[in-house]
Amino acid sequence: MIDHLIERIDQGGSTIVISGEPGIGKSALLDVARHRASERGFTVLGMTGVLAEVHLPFAALEQALRPLMKGAVGLVPRQRSALLAAFGMHDDAGPPDIFLVALATLSLLSERATREPLLLVADDAQWLDQATYEVLAFISRRLSSDPIVLVVAMRDDFKSSLGDASTYRLRLSGLDAADAEHLLDANAPGLPAELRSRFLKEASGNPLALVELPRGERAAGDIPWLPLTDRLERAFSNRLPDLPHIARLLLFVTAENDSTSLHEILFAGQAVLGERVGIDAMAPAVAAKLIEINGTEVRFRHPLVRSAMHQAADPVTRQRIHAALAAVIHDQLDRQLWHRAAATIGPDDELAGEYDRMAARALRRGAVAMAIEVLESAARLSSTAKAKSDRLLRAAELAADLGQPELMERLLRQADIDESNQLALVRIAWCREISQPPAVNDPAKILALIGFAARAHTAGAIDLASNLLWRAAQRCWWSSASDELCARVHDAATRLQLPDTDPRLIAISAYVEPLRRGADVYLKLQGLAGNAHNDPTVASILGSIANVVGTFDIGVSFLAESSAALRTQGRLSDLARVLFAQGWAETEVGDWRGAMREAEESARLAEETGGLPWIAAATILKARLAGMQGNLEQSEAYAAQAEALALSIGASFLLAMLQIARGVSAIGAGRHWEAFEHLRRLFTTADPAFNFGVRFFGLADFVEAAVSSGNADAASRVLDEIERASAPTPVPWVGTMLQYGKALLAAPEDAEQFFLQGLGPAAKKWPFLRARFLLAYGRWLRRQRRSANARAPLREARDMFDALGASPWSDRAREELRASGETSRRRTEQVWETLTPQELHIAQLAAEGLSNKEIGARLYLSHRTVGYHLHRIFSKAGITSRAGLGPILASISRPAD
Repeated sequence: MIDHLIERIDQGGSTIVISGEPGIGKSALLDVARHRASERGFTVLGMTGVLAEVHLPFAALEQALRPLMKGAVGLVPRQRSALLAAFGMHDDAGPPDIFLVALATLSLLSERATREPLLLVADDAQWLDQATYEVLAFISRRLSSDPIVLVVAMRDDFKSSLGDASTYRLRLSGLDAADAEHLLDANAPGLPAELRSRFLKEASGNPLALVELPRGERAAGDIPWLPLTDRLERAFSNRLPDLPHIARLLLFVTAENDSTSLHEILFAGQAVLGERVGIDAMAPAVAAKLIEINGTEVRFRHPLVRSAMHQAADPVTRQRIHAALAAVIHDQLDRQLWHRAAATIGPDDELAGEYDRMAARALRRGAVAMAIEVLESAARLSSTAKAKSDRLLRAAELAADLGQPELMERLLRQADIDESNQLALVRIAWCREISQPPAVNDPAKILALIGFAARAHTAGAIDLASNLLWRAAQRCWWSSASDELCARVHDAATRLQLPDTDPRLIAISAYVEPLRRGADVYLKLQGLAGNAHNDPTVASILGSIANVVGTFDIGVSFLAESSAALRTQGRLSDLARVLFAQGWAETEVGDWRGAMREAEESARLAEETGGLPWIAAATILKARLAGMQGNLEQSEAYAAQAEALALSIGASFLLAMLQIARGVSAIGAGRHWEAFEHLRRLFTTADPAFNFGVRFFGLADFVEAAVSSGNADAASRVLDEIERASAPTPVPWVGTMLQYGKALLAAPEDAEQFFLQGLGPAAKKWPFLRARFLLAYGRWLRRQRRSANARAPLREARDMFDALGASPWSDRAREELRASGETSRRRTEQVWETLTPQELHIAQLAAEGLSNKEIGARLYLSHRTVGYHLHRIFSKAGITSRAGLGPILASISRPAD
């Protein structure tokens, strides 16, 4: 398999994950990979996870990239700063996001691979530091267009998130009986038959066991059963009695050191022994095949040797060794502190303070998981219960931000918070709230959030109280809470006396009563529109508010601002959520190409970052867009996929959006009764798809489906309900839908006034809705025997549908025009319509003049992948250079313009 991946490197890169039990031959296979790649002229880079080094963030990554770091000067500035900050070489750029570090790594590898193919080997991945592992997971999914092979080895019991569906996976099993016998006889000839049989049975084909067990156990007596790993560790530790005392001590030092430095090991050993020690003292350990010395580095021959030596040393010896290592290490403060803590018994407030500062350094490097571990260690060193609980609570808050509820709960259990510390209890509640997606309908949680906000308010923590109520409002919207609960959230927010322009206060109003408070929210958003917001979170909140009340024209600009900043900062989890919201808004304002582009990227990033609700949401958006464009089979495939996800989450807002997607698709297909069945669920309070915040999104679709399926009475009731709820002044989009519904429901002699009112200036912001309005008006005019008057609105509707790509509605407009006495040419497919959403995005960025490297930085792809896509684009478009992109893309227009 490795030969195959290396031989086909000119067709693109790949990832292979090799797993198996300790000693099965993973590392030996990696050695073969290195040798084969070197013979083929590959650059070979490597990293090895070591349990003693797992507390050092980015340590393994820095080890692998060291030969390439001169090339960091050519990285995009933000990527370069992130990578240098991660390696502790740059401290003034703020904490880098892990995905920005990962993109910088990918760019560095990809750039080197333009000169010669590259092999990156990661051994013992189960012991890589968390930050390095996350970077590997990122790049493992992005190598298909680069001449890079990533080979990763890990133990069987390690849960891996590396790679994707295209990743090669190989699990190594033991040798067969004949090969096992051959290996045992070659390494331990002349064994007594009983002992030989026992070793073969215990090894179960494990090569390391077949080689090492005979060296450690030659007695055939009764030995209690042990797992193979334990038996191997005992085989290694059984060699210790034959070694001189100094050699044993130096092995223990090597096991406790988080470096391979021979200098550190010898000097620490000297400090423990109280006598001068030379390299010759390690010769017996080398002869016993426990370690290897290569220049200035000492390495164990297998990780199990390290664990055996660690267990063989008594606690007092280990403590003395850590104290000696702390004294030897001078130029690496964090390592020195780690050894000081390992040598400390009992509280040490001075050292705990040093650990607080170490946690701050870890956060500046973007190593949040490491900061959590450091704070937990600082808590153990704390002399007072208050200091201990405060540090554990800070660690729990970081765990909540990381979305690790199990780790957060473990930390909170240790914190032992005093029940009289009300603010601490509120902080715990906030941790628990933000560590989980709040999509489940649970009114009790909303009530609890209101209560916690009141306590925070009393304690003077206004910002925390605001966040709690903002979250409560989100829960109200996501789970369609009762009017009473929504009112309580709003009243509590009013009591905080926040500034009128505080985004959270505006958001609370929008989320608890989107229709009744929509007009007031709309005015506030108009006042904030056009202002630059330095914080993408604020822009995201404002964009989401706009979507919730139906002012998508304002929402698009806020969300585009937020997504651009999040992309630059590498905050891909947040970006996935914002891209979905941006795509939904773009759908309403007529940028369907952009909407599909955002939906595709949102789904991809959400899958990568574990954002299950946003995978479902983006897939629903894709279903809606595919249905409106007449691709019914694809639309239903997306809908079925999204439905399974939405049901597993239990989110009514997702189910509501799904009914809208299925309903409009059925309308496009002319299946109005089916559309009515889907859409009436939005307005049936007992239905799982009922959601007070989303139901009015499907108003125009529902009325059209109901009228066309003989259910006009149902449409009339819903229309009256929405009109009352949005009184006295609905936002323009809702007002346009209300006029559309009235026009469809009105008696023939009364309908025209509603058509004319609905087709006013406001409707121009909503191209699809306006085009449907025009189609309905033209149809009404023709049926009133005013065919000549019908042609202009029908012609305009046809052109708008054509521009959107809404082929079912385009066909209807042409049919109506033909019935009115005017024929239309069939719509001609544009070249750019043959491109996938990602290809179109890349083509547009290339046409704007961005280089492959700049496009890759924006889309979190390697520049080679961008080049691959451009090659496909040129082939589809029949062009040979970027210069040809402009004319092809010039025909893309937004009807709203």
